[in-house]
Amino acid sequence: MTRRLRLVAAVAALALAVSACESGRAAGDGDVDLPDAVADTEVTTRIDYVAMGDSFSAGPFIGTMRTDPQGCARSKDNYPAFLADWLDVASYTDVTCSAATTRDLHAPMVMFDGNTTGPQVDALSPETDLVTLGIGGNDFGIYDSLIRCQQGPAAVCPVAQLRADTGKVAGRVRDAVRRIARAAPDAEVLVVGYPDILPTEGTCRAVGVPAEVLAPVAEVAGLLNASIRRGARAAGASYVDMAAVSDGHDVCAKGRAWVNGPRFRAGVAAPFHPKINGMRAVATEVFRQVTGEDPEVTQYAEPDPDVVVLNEG
Repeated sequence: MTRRLRLVAAVAALALAVSACESGRAAGDGDVDLPDAVADTEVTTRIDYVAMGDSFSAGPFIGTMRTDPQGCARSKDNYPAFLADWLDVASYTDVTCSAATTRDLHAPMVMFDGNTTGPQVDALSPETDLVTLGIGGNDFGIYDSLIRCQQGPAAVCPVAQLRADTGKVAGRVRDAVRRIARAAPDAEVLVVGYPDILPTEGTCRAVGVPAEVLAPVAEVAGLLNASIRRGARAAGASYVDMAAVSDGHDVCAKGRAWVNGPRFRAGVAAPFHPKINGMRAVATEVFRQVTGEDPEVTQYAEPDPDVVVLNEG
């Protein structure tokens, strides 16, 4: 049985055990003695979860920011927090950090505030059961280039260079997943792709530039996700395709948008980054891949405070 299947079995067993307890109490039986097989399985149902990645995982300026460390601009309502809540994990360690590249997974990173945080892989251990990783868009300055490309007709978009750079991301993601596997050999690793930020066709006032300006940006975004997918699969990780499910939820989707527009909105999101509804959407897709079921979606993420592992500086 693979680690992924063990996780699925574990979560299913937890649901079965809880259901049995609730059924017994409803019938007036008081404390219920579970069958040995279920009781034994319940002990192993709890998941030690580590979240890694960049700002699309960290969730800068969504609601309340965590301060461990403050320079990572990591939200208490990012998709890892929702996932930790819905999976009822045994431990939840979030080392996602805004602006992170694949290098910052295994080397110290200088954060927005000038302070330094340790390599993200340091959060892993042989006891880690589940890892999510969202990374690659900051390598080679790809994300910043894409934003500059859509700032107006006068912007020069280096499409050829961006195509070449996105192709290189696959190798970096592959190497990152292999590092994770060495540090957490029994963990199920899910690499999370980026959602659609801009429309794949047309344009809108929220973007403010013609469709022909956006076309190469959408093309490069698609190539980036394809490269991340290749890297994940080459290293034996699962890939969560957020572009496939975010169609119709880009910045031009108005009330249905999962991403913020070009304005900084404190408490909502950084420019062209997921809002809280986008984070819930990502958590939903990851939950489905881990369990094969749909989660009971909550408005906010509320993992048990006792399971949250705080990071030092």
